[in-house]
Parts: sequence; structure tokens; C-alpha cells
Amino acid sequence: MKGSGNSKNISGYRKAIVGMAALLLIFLALTNVLLLKFQRTEYLKNFEANSVYELEEAAAFMVEPLLKYQFADVHQFIQTWASTHQNVIKLEATTPKGHSLSSFQREPANPFQISIEKKVSHQNQHLLTLSMSKDYSEVEKILSKTRNILIVTSILIVFFLGFALWIVFRRLAIKPLEEEISKRYQAEHNLERANQFLDDKVKQRTQELYEKNLSLSEEIIQREATENLLAAEKELLTVTLRSIGDGVITTDVAGSVVLMNQASETLTGWSQKEAIGQPLQEVFHVINELSRDICESPVEKVIKSGQIVGLINHTLLISRDGQELAIADSAAPIRDKDSVVIGVVLVFRDITEQQRTEKELIKARKLESVGVLAGGIAHDFNNILAAILGNINLALFDADLKDRTKSLLTEAEKASVRAKDLTQQLLTFAKGGEPVKQVSSLEIVIRDSANFVLHGDTVACRFDIPDDLWPANIDKGQISQVIQNIVMNANQAMPEGGIIKVSCENLPTVTKQHFPLQAKGSGLKICIEDNGVGIPPKVIEKIFDPYFSTKQGGSGLGLAISQSIIHKHGGSISVKSTLGVGTTFTIYLPASTKQTQEESKESLAENKSPSQAKILIMDDEEMVRTITKEMLTLLGHEVELSANGEEAIKLYQESITNRKFDLVLMDLTIPGGMGGKEAVQEIINIDPKAKVIVSSGYSNDPIMANPKDYGFCTAIGKPYRLNDLSKVIGQIIG
Repeated sequence: MKGSGNSKNISGYRKAIVGMAALLLIFLALTNVLLLKFQRTEYLKNFEANSVYELEEAAAFMVEPLLKYQFADVHQFIQTWASTHQNVIKLEATTPKGHSLSSFQREPANPFQISIEKKVSHQNQHLLTLSMSKDYSEVEKILSKTRNILIVTSILIVFFLGFALWIVFRRLAIKPLEEEISKRYQAEHNLERANQFLDDKVKQRTQELYEKNLSLSEEIIQREATENLLAAEKELLTVTLRSIGDGVITTDVAGSVVLMNQASETLTGWSQKEAIGQPLQEVFHVINELSRDICESPVEKVIKSGQIVGLINHTLLISRDGQELAIADSAAPIRDKDSVVIGVVLVFRDITEQQRTEKELIKARKLESVGVLAGGIAHDFNNILAAILGNINLALFDADLKDRTKSLLTEAEKASVRAKDLTQQLLTFAKGGEPVKQVSSLEIVIRDSANFVLHGDTVACRFDIPDDLWPANIDKGQISQVIQNIVMNANQAMPEGGIIKVSCENLPTVTKQHFPLQAKGSGLKICIEDNGVGIPPKVIEKIFDPYFSTKQGGSGLGLAISQSIIHKHGGSISVKSTLGVGTTFTIYLPASTKQTQEESKESLAENKSPSQAKILIMDDEEMVRTITKEMLTLLGHEVELSANGEEAIKLYQESITNRKFDLVLMDLTIPGGMGGKEAVQEIINIDPKAKVIVSSGYSNDPIMANPKDYGFCTAIGKPYRLNDLSKVIGQIIG
């Protein structure tokens, strides 16, 4: 009873000590959390206040340059100031209209950032807005050090307090318990001596039986361990072979198949059950892709050399069903514990798709190179055409021209326009850019394109186009390319000659299936039908795939480009074909509610703008600047010229104090200098109401398709005629 009471006292003391230590630990933890939270709040307030003060100081230095329009000095100051402050991650200056004047960006090293915004004003005039992001990781480092100190301090306090409590606990509880344990130990020792005598007798009697059973047990254990090890290794081998993506075949030294995994069964067409015991050449039948000769057995190579060998390039595996697969493989000897070769393991994989991908990649790179070349040629050619077409166009307005000369110049103008369409196709091939649309007669585009392809051929085109066919908002060059591609394919499908039927139809309503980008409105349907050889069902699903072609030497790009063009016009294209009967391509395009803007010869008086305007021309080609100036002068405008963006900005700045330019005509790209894309932003900063037209030989550039998104009023593609230039100017300032 006394021992039981001591045990209860010890348990009570122990619980009291543990409870006190736990309460102390919780108190210290809560204290540390509150202290750290308070310190973090104070540090961040000070950090933000210092950052605001620094930003105000920087803003003060910018007021004077801003008032003087010294934006370059502002930009230089921002870059220098931000780079010297290592904790500045981002600093951006924007005008009141949201234009970015200068931006500094440093890659953030960690996620601890704070953002501050400051408006720079002078006499209640908002000049600039500064946005800054700063790295406050130093604050986090200080807090981390403080946290570590508090943790260490808490641990030391708990340790020393626990040590003190342990001394008290030992004095109050453990000493009485030790005395009781000593008495019990003596009694137990006497009992053990009695039991020991009995144990010795039992051990003596069982020793003989134990020794006899020992040898038998060891033998059983060894046998079970060996069986388990063999089963585990077999299971591991089976799982490993089944999981390997490559085909694996093992043979004996005679070349007979011993084992196959699932991948090798799929590639060869043989199951493991059927292949075991068969010669490797029967199951693994490989030939040279180029010579079609049977390849030497890899097993024989390994047995002869005793080393790892690989197949040569251009090796084909002929599966059991006759399918040919390009493979890469290697074979290695299997050796026993004495390093004697007892078999061969063959590992191989299907690289057919890899080879096809590599070939397509090479083809794509070649096409990309050709595309870049084609785009450059088209751009330069358009600049030359601008001078040729412009001079011819101006010459046609000469009242003293003879009828014969005028007729010749008219034909030369038509040829130049045809050359313009050719460069448009080159640009479509080179860039595949956004269409530059205008409301046009679809009938004219279809007839001209089809007749151009079939000119001088035995195949004729029969048109069924209603007189009231609605116009369409299209890129005439790109749609012409689509019609030409389809008509050309139809022509090639009828080598003996025939009729291509082209029909058009107005669609009062549209469906999501045919017009994925148009929920409502009206549409147009174009059908191009031939009575040629037709397209096989297995092939028809791939005809719109890039690089897929059934023609010898075909690039496989015609229909792929055609589908891309139609989709960019918000329409769709489909095909139906029956072998021996013919093929029908169906094109759906959105209709336009606007009237077509057909080009027609107008008198010089009609071409003139309502009033004389002051116009600035910026182009790096002197011949383009010269002919454009002649055209605008003929229209009665005052013209100034510049060769690059920097010069244009300077001239526009100077015109503010005198007579401001009414209109600016800018070339999009200037080799080695500032082009229209950059210059228009500077001019808008000078004069937000500036009217700027962009012009380029790259008519497929996204800026030409959406000029207003980049600050321009409208766009005009090179080459252009007097009538084109007059209409554009009239739309902007007429």
C-alpha cells in the first residue's frame, strides 16, 4: 500500500511538472508571435514611409525636365536612379493618358515586394505618374533573425526551468521510491535463485531435443529463403520487362528465342508463347531500307565479338503482318557468374514517327527560309512597283497623251496591278498574316482567279453566280489564292479535260457550324465542283494537313494555307468526294452589308481633296517619296519629305509652332532606323490629335490589318495609285 501511494505521488508530481512546462511553452510561443507581428508591422510602415519619401525626391527632380518636354532626360534619370537603388524591382513612368514614358525592370529575386504610386504635378497640373515596386526582403531577414533569437531564448528558458523542476521532483518523489525498490529487489533476488534451480533442470532435459531440431530448422529456413528470393527475382524481371517501352528479346547462344516482353510482341506481331524456341531471324526479321537486303543477325555479331553491337542506320523491321517499321536497336551478351556467354539480349524501339518528324522539321525549316526570302523580295518589289505604278498612273492624267500611248500605259498599269497581286501571294506564303480586308465583289475575284489558272488549258470553267450576289469584306489577294489553289487541284484531277462548275449563293442566315466566329447575320456559299478521279476516303481526312500531298513533288501547303485564310475571314471550308465521280469544295464566307468600293477612273478634279492640306511623307526609299510627293502635289497639297522616323518627329515638332501638318503618311519599317510603329507614338505624345496613315509593302503585317490598335488612323498598302491615295486622304481629312 505504501508503494502504491508513492507511485501515485510520483505520477501527480510528473503531471504537474509537464503541465507547467507546457503552459510556459505556450505562453512563450504566443508572446513571440505577438512580438514578431508588432515588429513586422512597424518595420513595414517605416519601409513604406522611406520608399514614399525616396519616390517624392525622385519626382521632384523630374518636374523641370517634364515642363521642358525633355523626355529623354526623364527617361535617363529614371534608369539611373532605379539602377542605383538595388531594392527597386520595377519603376515605370506613364503620361496622364496612360502612355509609358520610361520603364525600368529588374528580375525579382524573391516574392517580398511592395508597390507604390506617386503622381508628379506642378501647379495643380498632372505631369506624370510614377509606379514603383520595391524588394523588402531585408525586413524579412531582420525579422527572421529576431525570430531565431526568440526561439533560442524560449528553448533555454524551458530547459533551465525543466532542469530546476527535475531537481525538485527528485527530492520529493524519487528518493522514497528508490528505498522501496531496493527492498523489492532483495525479495525478487531470493525468488530468482529458487527459480534458477528449476530452470537448470528444464534446460538440461530440453537441450538434446533442441540440438536435434536445430539442424532441421536451419535447413528449412535456407530452402524457404532461396525459394522466396527466386520468386522475387522472377517477379521483378517480369514486371520490369513488361514496363519497358522498348522491345526486349533474349535468345540462347544458338539464336533461339527464350523470352519476349509485351512491347516486342506488339512490334513483331509474335506472342511470346508462339515465339519461344523459334529462330530469331523468323521472329525478328530486319532488312536494309535502301537495299532491301536481309541484315546480319545481331546474335551472331554478339557471339563473335562478345561485345555490345548496334544495328546500322536505315534498318526496317518486317512484322508478322507485313508492316514495315524503322527501328534502332542494340544487342548485348548475357554472361554467367564465370563470364561465359550463355545468351544474347536484344533491345529495339520503333523510330518511324521520330524519322517522320525529323523529315517534316527539315522541310519546315526549308519552307521557313523560303518564306523569309519571299517576304523580303515581296517587300522590295512592292517599293519598286510603287514607283512604277505611280508614274504610270500620273502619266495617264496627261491630257496631251495620244490614244495609242494611253492604251499602252493602261495595259502597263494593269500588269503592275497583277504584279501587286503576285507579291500579295508571296507575302501570304511568307507570313500567313492577318488579312487586309475591304468590301469587294466576290464574283469578280472568283472569275478572274479561275480564268487565270485555266488560261490555255483543256479544262473549262462554268459559272453559276446570281446577279444580286452580296459583297464580302475580304482580302482579295488571299481569297484569290484560295480559289486558284482549289481550281488548280480540280484541273489536275481531270487530265483528259472536263468542266469545273463554280456556283455562288446568298445565305440569309448563318450557322455556328459554317461560321464559327459569327453568331448572326448573313453569309455566302461558294461551291467548286469537278468530275475528276475523286479522293480516296483514307486520304480526304488529311488533305488540309500541312505538308500532306498525294502529288509527286507537291509541297502539301496549298489547301492548308487555303483553310487558314478562310478561317481568318471568319468562314469555313469543307470537301466531299466520290471515287470516279468527282470532288466538291464548299466555302462559307460572311457577307457584308456595305457597298463595294470598285476602282474606277475619275477625273483629276474629282480626285482632289476638298481643301489643300499640309502633308508629311516618311519613307526610306527615295523613289517612293518622290512619286508620292508628285501625286499629292497634283492633288493640290503641300508636301514635305523625311527619310526616317527621327527626322519625321523633328519636322512635326517644328510644325507645331508654325503651321501644323494636317496629315502624316509613314512607312511601317525603316531598315536600320526608326519606322512608323515607333514614330507614331512619339508624334501622338507631341500632338494627341495627330492624323497618321501607315503604309507598307508588307501588307500582311498585323499593323496593316488593325492600324487603329497601334495609333494610326488607317492603312494603305504599297503600291498605290493616285485614286487610292486620294480616297484615303479624303476619308481622314476630307
